[in-house]
Amino acid sequence: MNSSITAWSSTGVRSKPKPGRQPAVDIMFSRNLIDPDVAEWQFDGFAWLIDNFETKPALADSPLILPTPDFFPEIDALSPTQADHIFRLVKAQCGFNEGDIFELEGKSGRPDASLGGLAMVETTGDTACGTYQLIPSKVGNPREIIRYDLGLENKPAQLIATFAHELSHALHTRAKAQLEIEPELYELFTDLTAIFLGYGVFLANTRFEFSQFTNADTQGWQAQGAGYLPEADMVFATALFMRIKNMPKETATPHLKPRLRKMLKKAWRQLDKNMDEVEALRVRVPLAD
Repeated sequence: MNSSITAWSSTGVRSKPKPGRQPAVDIMFSRNLIDPDVAEWQFDGFAWLIDNFETKPALADSPLILPTPDFFPEIDALSPTQADHIFRLVKAQCGFNEGDIFELEGKSGRPDASLGGLAMVETTGDTACGTYQLIPSKVGNPREIIRYDLGLENKPAQLIATFAHELSHALHTRAKAQLEIEPELYELFTDLTAIFLGYGVFLANTRFEFSQFTNADTQGWQAQGAGYLPEADMVFATALFMRIKNMPKETATPHLKPRLRKMLKKAWRQLDKNMDEVEALRVRVPLAD
């Protein structure tokens, strides 16, 4: 396993399959859930994240976040809206404190991916549920703006996954070491970061959402999704997170969609063949402050 992010940066493994691009037919008939090279990419990514954002080995600072009242109690008087309530909870779970000020903006429809010249991060594509923008300041702290689709107000799971992803962007700006990565992999790595923070169940469950629609003259099914990593990659990363923490897979199973439970079992078996890598991540000592 490589020791730094440069193992999969622009100077790294260009010839290996990128996350989300593994041949579907090969995976269908494979005993592995994801391509071994993509698994290696995840191992390297977790190593960088541990180095920069953990204080002790074995992911001591990152619990597995579940859709339960223990993690997401009912809205309280401190939050004017459901979105504000959820954002405040996710922000705290990600390790941010009161000194980390974010401007939260709800927009009708998916937020505009074009944020202008001052945007540090531009989320591309029509499927973006949110965006993160950093605006430098000559005096004081920079402005950090998170925009989200107001249509997610009544979809708390998608809202949690969206906020976890966007706050992962903000987390990258606070890393101990500079993040060097190919631009085409950055949003994928941001999903991986959110899973490293404990939100794998939420990201995997909301990767694809199907619902029935009816209007004046037609009816049918519509699909909507959040995130960038494919479902299988998300489930594998969630399994990796759990194996590092020595958690039984039954911790996540009741909270996953049925097809994702099968993927988790397959990821678990694949990781049985990678226990050297898992153990190396488990005992990895983070970088000193």
